[in-house]
Amino acid sequence: MIKNGKSGVGTHRLMALCVLAVALGLATSACAVGTHPGGPPITHSPVPAASTQRTTSVARNTAAKPQFAPLSASFISATTGWLLGESPCGNEVNGCHPLLLRKTSDGGRSWRTLPKPPIPAAGSGLALTDTTAVNGIVFANARVGWAYGPGLYITRDGGMTWRRIRIGAPVQGLVYGHGRVLAAVGPCKSPDGLSCRFRVLASAPQSDSWQRVPGSGLSGWSSPASLLIVGRMAYAYTVSAATLKTVLLTGPADGSAAWHQIQSPCLRGWSMALASSPGGWLLAGCGSEPGAGEQLKTAYLSRDGGRTWRRLANPPASGYLADASMTAGGTIFLSGGRMDIYISRDRGRSWHTSPSLDSAAGMANAGFTLAAVTTGNRTGFAYQSGVYRNQIWITTNRGLTWTPVTVR
Repeated sequence: MIKNGKSGVGTHRLMALCVLAVALGLATSACAVGTHPGGPPITHSPVPAASTQRTTSVARNTAAKPQFAPLSASFISATTGWLLGESPCGNEVNGCHPLLLRKTSDGGRSWRTLPKPPIPAAGSGLALTDTTAVNGIVFANARVGWAYGPGLYITRDGGMTWRRIRIGAPVQGLVYGHGRVLAAVGPCKSPDGLSCRFRVLASAPQSDSWQRVPGSGLSGWSSPASLLIVGRMAYAYTVSAATLKTVLLTGPADGSAAWHQIQSPCLRGWSMALASSPGGWLLAGCGSEPGAGEQLKTAYLSRDGGRTWRRLANPPASGYLADASMTAGGTIFLSGGRMDIYISRDRGRSWHTSPSLDSAAGMANAGFTLAAVTTGNRTGFAYQSGVYRNQIWITTNRGLTWTPVTVR
C-alpha cells in the first residue's frame, strides 16, 4: 500500500497469516500481539499507560496538536508522496475525524497538512464488513488517487476532497500502473485468514466505471488478494484454502485477455510478497509456516514475467514476511510483522539490517509492524503502524542509514 505499480494489504496479509497459524495450532507466541488465540484479530495495538492518557487528552481537546500513526503511503516520484494516518480519537468525539492526510514534495523531509478525509479508519480485522472505512492509499498522479480497504473513494484534486465509489464488494487490494487501476474485491466471511473470495476489476484514472477482468479470480476460498502491475502485465497472488499454497495469476492489466495461473515459486509458502523494477525484474519473497516469532524465508528473481525463477540468498528467519520493494539498481527491501527491514543492495545475494532502525525494529518485535518501500534508486521510506510517534524514516543511500522525520 505504499507505491504505484504495487498494491498493499500488508496488514491484512499479516493478520491472515497469524490467524491461520492460530487456527491450525501451529503458532505459539508468534502471533500473540494482534490476535486472540483461536479468535478474531485485536483491532488496537497495546500502548503504555502514559500513551493512553495522552490519547484521552487529545480526544477531549480537538484543538490539541494531533497524534499521528501512519497507515499507508503512496509516492508518484522520489519527491512527491502522500501519507495516510489515523488519530487516536477515532469516532469517539464530534468533530474528531480518525483519518489524517499529509503530502510531501521533498522526498519526505517535510509534510504539508491536507484536509482530514471525512472517512472512518478501517480496523485490522479481516471480515471487511464496513465498506465505508479505509486503511490504504494509492495515487496515480498529482491529482488522482484512491483511498481503499474495504471501502473505496476517489480524489481528483490531490487529496483535498474525496468521493465514494460503490463497486459492489469490499476492496481487498488496489494498485495503479501504466494508466490502469486494478482492485481485488470480494467478501471475507469471518476473521479466518482463508475465508475470502476475490475477483479483479479494472478501471482508468479518468473513469468511474469498473469492468471485471476475465479469469482473475479463484473458485474457492483464499486469503485476501494482493496485486502488482509490471508494464502491460498484472499479477494477483493469494493463499488457497484448499491447498494451503500460494497461488499466482497473471494477465494483461487492461483486461483485454483472460488471466491464467502460473507456477508460484513459493511451492509451500504461507505468505508471499511480489515486487518489480524497471528492466523487467520480478522478485518473489516466500514465507513458510510461522512459529515462535520466526518464519523460514526464501527469495526468487525472474526476468521473464514469472515463467522461470532463480533462487536468491535466504533472508533472515526472524519475523513474518508481508511486503517487498525493489529498484532497478538492485536494492531490495523486505518488511512485515515482528521483523526488521531486511535490505539487499546486490539484488538478493546478501541481506543486511541498518543499526539506524534498531529502535523501530525493537518496537516491531513487540508487535508494531515496520514497513518500507523504495521510492527511487537510492531513496526509500519507512513507517511503523500502530504507534502514535508522529514519525517516519527516510533513506538516501539505499537503506544504509535511515533518518527519522517528524510528521505533524
